[in-house]
Amino acid sequence: MLLLGGGLPGKSLALPGDTLRPYVGFNMLYDSNFLRLSDDIDSVQLTGKNNKDDFIKQLSAGFDMDWNLSRQHFIINANVNQNWFQNFSNLDYTGWDTRAQWNWQLGNNFNGEIGYVNIQRLGSFAQLGGLFDNLQNNQRYFANGGYLFHPNGKIKLGVFRTKNKLEGDSRQFSNNTEDNAELNLQYLSPTQSILGLTVIATDGSYPQRQLSTDGTRDTDYMRMNYAVIWDWRASSKTRIDGWVGYTQQNFDHFSALDFSDIIARLNLHWQTTEKLLLELSGRREINQAQNLFASFVLTQGVWFNLRWQTSPKITLELPVSYQEQQYLGGSGNNTRDFEQQKDKVGMVGLNVLYHPIDSISISLVLNYEKRDSNYPIASYETQSAGLNLQMSF
Repeated sequence: MLLLGGGLPGKSLALPGDTLRPYVGFNMLYDSNFLRLSDDIDSVQLTGKNNKDDFIKQLSAGFDMDWNLSRQHFIINANVNQNWFQNFSNLDYTGWDTRAQWNWQLGNNFNGEIGYVNIQRLGSFAQLGGLFDNLQNNQRYFANGGYLFHPNGKIKLGVFRTKNKLEGDSRQFSNNTEDNAELNLQYLSPTQSILGLTVIATDGSYPQRQLSTDGTRDTDYMRMNYAVIWDWRASSKTRIDGWVGYTQQNFDHFSALDFSDIIARLNLHWQTTEKLLLELSGRREINQAQNLFASFVLTQGVWFNLRWQTSPKITLELPVSYQEQQYLGGSGNNTRDFEQQKDKVGMVGLNVLYHPIDSISISLVLNYEKRDSNYPIASYETQSAGLNLQMSF
């Protein structure tokens, strides 16, 4: 949940102009430390298993529909996937990823989007430190409209609701609902660059959470986000976009949990040659936390990706990232004699994408990740390798 604005998912191979594109996929993933457990933890005592690794298989099927009716544009994406775990077989699940969206247009000056997203998948275990029923369902309802009041000026109003539900009994106290209202003012340059101001007001709650007697957990909050946004097309090869702003969150009952901070994202896209793309992103963001104590996490770091198309059928990617995380809005936040958890996470990967023909995609994914934490039992190291096959019709 970015405060602006299954399993092993695959992307369909829809081609421009297609109205309906069904596809099927088969994915395999090996992870040497799937639960992200520290070496200081006895995995047998914690999980009942001798090994921390796992081998996951996934079968998936879905379709993408892209349909234009006069000036109206309709998009439907649907995917269902079945996932099997060799070691932690109690995590087997059926997931899905669906989206329905209507991009509406009224005359030359009014347009907007109305839509719904529903995703069910297994959440990350990186912030949990144990074996939990971590199946999650995330829903988003949204509607907005914009008015082009000047050839270079646009105002946009929108509302959206997010609902995050965790299936496990031990996790349901983290179920979260947010209702949001958004205002955007934008300047549109003749070169298609954008400069704007956005304000988002959020009313959030944890409907199944009880107020803690010690003031470490709250049930309701209000948040305001203010940001300057831009999308600068510096040249045909260079694009710089992002935002910088300020967020302030106040809890209804326990002000000790309140937080406020500067948030920002800066993205650089540089197409150095026809076959080589460099992407660099610097981020300072606050998102929903996935652990058992804090409600939010402040993440700041850098993300880099090199994408090299070595031939018409083969593409190589080299993603690298480093981030620091600090947990907010939960046990010990802003309280005396308690050290809030802080993590440093580094990741490097290698992806090989192969398209023997337009309707078939094969990819090999390698990844190494390491986290150092001021809580020793939260530090971990893991390596993973995945093979993804997909065919569209």
